[in-house]
Amino acid sequence: MSFVDDYTLTRSSVFKTLVGLFVVIAIINIMIIRQLYIDSDTFHRQQLTKQLNEEILELSYLAKQSRDEVEKLLLAKQGTNTPFYYRLVEHVEPVYTQYYPISSLPSDKTNIMIGDNVRLEIGVNPISVEAYRKSLIPMVLSGIVLPIAVMLIAALFFTIVILRRLESVNRAMNRVLCGERDVKLAVSRHDDEFDILAIHLNYMIEQMAKKEQTLKSLTVGMAHDMRTPMARLKLRLEDVLSHNDLTPNQQEQFSACHDELELILSLFNSMLEIAKINSGQVNVERQRVDIGTIGRDALEFISPIAEQKNLHLSIREDQTCHVLGDRSLLFRAVFNLVENAVKYTPDNGRIEIVIDHFGIVVADSGIGISDHDKLNVCRPMYRADQSRSEHGNGLGLSLVDAVVNQHNARLILRDNNPGLRARIYFS
Repeated sequence: MSFVDDYTLTRSSVFKTLVGLFVVIAIINIMIIRQLYIDSDTFHRQQLTKQLNEEILELSYLAKQSRDEVEKLLLAKQGTNTPFYYRLVEHVEPVYTQYYPISSLPSDKTNIMIGDNVRLEIGVNPISVEAYRKSLIPMVLSGIVLPIAVMLIAALFFTIVILRRLESVNRAMNRVLCGERDVKLAVSRHDDEFDILAIHLNYMIEQMAKKEQTLKSLTVGMAHDMRTPMARLKLRLEDVLSHNDLTPNQQEQFSACHDELELILSLFNSMLEIAKINSGQVNVERQRVDIGTIGRDALEFISPIAEQKNLHLSIREDQTCHVLGDRSLLFRAVFNLVENAVKYTPDNGRIEIVIDHFGIVVADSGIGISDHDKLNVCRPMYRADQSRSEHGNGLGLSLVDAVVNQHNARLILRDNNPGLRARIYFS
């Protein structure tokens, strides 16, 4: 996983948790920065008030001395970067002002009388106050935007790191689900929670493989050991059936026992054959095989059974398809597909075989297979609910799947509406 897309991030609980945590931290940070801005502005105003009180006291003292002293001081102050403004107003009515220290900034101005006809206005310059506030804005924005950006980057970084570790686990488990054996998750030297998870999963995979191997060995062993006595029992039944002194009822009962025993033997033989094919014990010959010829042969073999149900059989070869493989095994796989189609297609139905460049398709108008059963029908002994009314042992598609896997092919099942489309796809 070289990158994380939007869909992966939006469904990641780790990313959601980190983003939620960082949103809470960002809100708290904004509230703190806002309070700092208010406190800083308040402190600045308090300092201006203090300086203004000192200015008022100083100018009030000089106003009692002479106007010239006041003008000299004002001239000196105007040459500095003072946050106050000063203005002399002449020819006005006397304004009697009591001079006392103020506790907050004046809303308009403060007046100091110089003589009888001159008044000095002094106040805080609004431009200076606004400039100080504007100087705080970059610091406020950086205090809000920078932490949020850092937290989002951190959330993305930690999410990607965690998702990459989880992705390696998911890939390994997908390989196990797809049937691959000897899968091991990498365990680092960090000894963190992901390493503990990998150790537990490795142990679980190992135990599953052991149990599966034990079950296969037990099943194959039972089938192999029971096949010989059942074959002997079949021969004895055939010997009994060959006698002419049996009553019709006895003949019917022994015949039924013979047929059931034949079915059981067929089941055991199929189980052993599937096990041998999957384990590689069957020597698969590699020769050039024409899939079209195999399809026509399978159709010819199944025609007598299809005629009993009045089924319409057809074959169409759109393109030639030649593969390297075992002709006998491939014929059995194709024949099983055609046989299943005939078995589960009602009377007067249609079955079509199509050969193209990618393999062979067997399409029917039968009962079909549900989406849930499509995932399981290739398992040995599994039978879909709709197929239980028909005679069979549930090993036909298992044998097909084992053969196509040995030929690096795939069995693909799709709906035919109605019926089923079974394709053997050679990559």
